[in-house]
Amino acid sequence: MAATSRILTAVLFLVIFSNSKGKYQQVVIEIAGKNENEPAKIFSESELRQFDGSDSDKPVYLAVRGVVFDVTEGKDFYGKGAAYNQLAGKDASYAIATWSLEDKDMHHDISSLSDNELKGLDDVFIGTYKKKYPIVGYLQYLIDKHADKVSERLRGEL
Repeated sequence: MAATSRILTAVLFLVIFSNSKGKYQQVVIEIAGKNENEPAKIFSESELRQFDGSDSDKPVYLAVRGVVFDVTEGKDFYGKGAAYNQLAGKDASYAIATWSLEDKDMHHDISSLSDNELKGLDDVFIGTYKKKYPIVGYLQYLIDKHADKVSERLRGEL
């Protein structure tokens, strides 16, 4: 099944990320569709790149911890030519945690972060993104990483 047609229905599972080196347990991510009629979208990284703000006819998306947010409302920050446009169209969890706008830091691998950086990432994840912007889907890597927990709950193929 093509990635563009993959969907999640209802509430599927809770994911707890933790840093094995430290004691900080990151907040739980709940993967859910809006409702049974509007399931959650699963994005590949290449699909997410299409929403980087370069096409004014498309919304602007960015992902944090595998959760894709519609940040179009914050176009002045994330749109083409804006200060934080580097974050748009990708999962920039590492960059957000380390307060970096360098290209090398625009990725989702947070395994090397300290407890303080993980807590800071959670604070921004909850206090900024979850509070202000609608969730439009999830990145495929998040689903793949926890496929054993969701496989029986997905309708269709992973």
